[in-house]
Amino acid sequence: MIKIKNEKSSDLIKQHSLLCKLLALKANDTGSNPETLIYEIYQAVDQLKGKLEDDRLLLINQWVDSYKKIPVQRFRQIKQEFNMEYIETTITEHIRNQAFREGEVKGEAKGEAKGEAKGTLKGQLLLCQQLYQQGLLSEDKYKSMAESLNQQLRALQRSKPGND
Repeated sequence: MIKIKNEKSSDLIKQHSLLCKLLALKANDTGSNPETLIYEIYQAVDQLKGKLEDDRLLLINQWVDSYKKIPVQRFRQIKQEFNMEYIETTITEHIRNQAFREGEVKGEAKGEAKGEAKGTLKGQLLLCQQLYQQGLLSEDKYKSMAESLNQQLRALQRSKPGND
């Protein structure tokens, strides 16, 4: 267990760990430069970005924001330098954005599936027409197949995006 108030920021920073650097923001900061520390924190986060999930980035951002001890403008500049300015500011915002991204992915997949189905039906209809024109399909068989394919196409076009 580490008693943060008893630790010096400089000792925590020397540990070269993101967690220790985050703790250093809250520790006794005599002799440390909070701007440099925040810069080092976001530099470490940038190096770990592929490994850190959004909720971790959110918590890091909230922690730094709570203990930053530097002007807001400089804080924004540092975050911008490491592409951290668009990290959500609340858990609710994080969850909402995550749900939105998941919804977009699902919507795209459903849209692609619907588009694929339409394309397949149109391709089958075209094939029937070609077979009929080449005399390989009787008129009755062509009309029957074409009507069935057209009904399927109309049903697909009437279906709502969320009902696929």
